[in-house]
Amino acid sequence: MVKSVKPAKTVTPAASKTSTRSAPVAGMSVDALIEHALTAWRVHDGINLILLRALSDAALAVVPPASRGRSVSAQLAHVTKVRMAWLGANGVKPDAGIPVFGKAATPSKGELDAALTGSGRLVEAFLRRAFAGEVRVKMFNGNPVRWMGYLISHESHHRGSIALALKQQGHRLPESVSLKGLWQTWIWGKV
Repeated sequence: MVKSVKPAKTVTPAASKTSTRSAPVAGMSVDALIEHALTAWRVHDGINLILLRALSDAALAVVPPASRGRSVSAQLAHVTKVRMAWLGANGVKPDAGIPVFGKAATPSKGELDAALTGSGRLVEAFLRRAFAGEVRVKMFNGNPVRWMGYLISHESHHRGSIALALKQQGHRLPESVSLKGLWQTWIWGKV
């Protein structure tokens, strides 16, 4: 029988009575740790843009076999809709320049680029405020790192689904994108 393990209580720097923003955490200041977390978001967000910018119009129209019929374009639109929905739930007002897509939308590469770039900046700005204790993330136990992890997991799932659909439908990504862009950017990429 597997015993359920209850996670330890999370104490954020703002909630701790002994912590200050400059107190070291594992040898680094809280501010440095925050910057590392934000860098992780920027790397992830940049990888989405590497993928998008490598796609042709024909690749954007690819639909994964045996799927619910969501094209590559529609999957990327879904990613931005989920970002904007969570930001809206947390009281963030969308910028006028960020395209909003309906359920059946198949936006162009330019529209998707604007939506991913704009929503990525809004996510980063919200995370920065949450890390500073200025706002609290709704749900996710109020933990901005968990929320960021959720977004990265969700979007990475779609990136994998897109890469597989492209490969299955004869639109294989070049190695400079599939290996260097989608994977090695985490290791050596600059933001």
